Amino acid sequence: MQITSEIRGKYLVIRASGRLDVSWAEHFAETLLTHVRHGHHHLLVDASEIVFLSSAGIRSLMRIYKELLTVKGSFFVIKPTTFVKNTLETSGLSMLLASDYPEDFPSSSSSGEMSGGTSGELYVLKENAVLELSIPADWKPWQIVKSGMAVDLEFPPETFALGIGCPSEDVGSLTNSFGEFLAVHGNVVYQPPNEDSRPDYLLGEKDFVPRMTAIQALVCKGELSHLFRFSPDEKKFTYELDELLQIVLKSTKSTFAGFVILGEVEGLVGSALIKSPGLMEKEFDGSYPEVCNWLSFSGEKVHSGQQALVFGLVSSSPEGKRIINHNENDEALAIHAHASVFPYRPLQNGKIDLKTNLERFFNGPPPLALFHLVNDSRSGSGVGQSSFIRGACWCAPVKSMEGIV
Repeated sequence: MQITSEIRGKYLVIRASGRLDVSWAEHFAETLLTHVRHGHHHLLVDASEIVFLSSAGIRSLMRIYKELLTVKGSFFVIKPTTFVKNTLETSGLSMLLASDYPEDFPSSSSSGEMSGGTSGELYVLKENAVLELSIPADWKPWQIVKSGMAVDLEFPPETFALGIGCPSEDVGSLTNSFGEFLAVHGNVVYQPPNEDSRPDYLLGEKDFVPRMTAIQALVCKGELSHLFRFSPDEKKFTYELDELLQIVLKSTKSTFAGFVILGEVEGLVGSALIKSPGLMEKEFDGSYPEVCNWLSFSGEKVHSGQQALVFGLVSSSPEGKRIINHNENDEALAIHAHASVFPYRPLQNGKIDLKTNLERFFNGPPPLALFHLVNDSRSGSGVGQSSFIRGACWCAPVKSMEGIV
């Protein structure tokens, strides 16, 4: 089978010739899904030279059709041969068929990426929206966790948080169970402090409000003011985290902001607790090699091609840097962010709603991992910082409920 493609306005025309059977169905589907991943959400398959369509081929067409439905795209088989037309009609799939091109189909080819692409789009959601920051739990590494440090927290909608805690209500089990968590719009992902454990999660549904007992927590409440979309273009293929966060500060016209990223991963760099801080018997300064008894580090960029949900805080001001990192930071930006990794699913182009997309991800396959993102800037051996390919970033300026900013 031969497969070629051509961009026409918002449409991507796929021309296929040969047999769409079991030998080619997987290749055909993966080729088209790669185009979907690259932001092409209106696909037309010119089937005028497809001479045979088997059940495996039909499954590949339906796989693409269903994927595009989730991002409000479109998918049609146009100019089908008689065999293809009859096969789809008798299979009850007439909705895939179109006799010819759509009425708004351009007469000439488009150059570059699709018309109206997602790279660099900025949307104002609510001009004066802010996130109000509080710090209800403030354990500092690597202190002994003392009685009374743990605080019971709730995460209703319009709450965004990250920290170290445990969902258990059994006080006796807390000592062993403090791990990283993030909360976005009332949905919580929690990483148990064990190298072999997958993340657990709590969804805010109906009257249920997720709760955590936390020893460290940065909690923001409020609405997000801006959304910007990012994707590769001819000059730029990936976005490092600090590049996206410079856009966050510029978009919000602030020096301290909160952000949520839902994006395709080029590579994540992070750490995770492998032992609960509640088990500490003496304090130490966090130096190597003792810190390796408590934390695991990604020795390379990980989870390429998956999707990450990130919540964090970023600041370029001395005050904000002290809040985020507990000390003055010489770098341009201070960043505290947690990332939960999900199997890849495409995002709809343009202006999208955070809550709607969270429901899609949390009602799909469970999260794969959760990290505290770090910048591995070690001379010679450092792997740098996390980077992304395409996605969406919601953000808002931060102010404090407690006068700490």
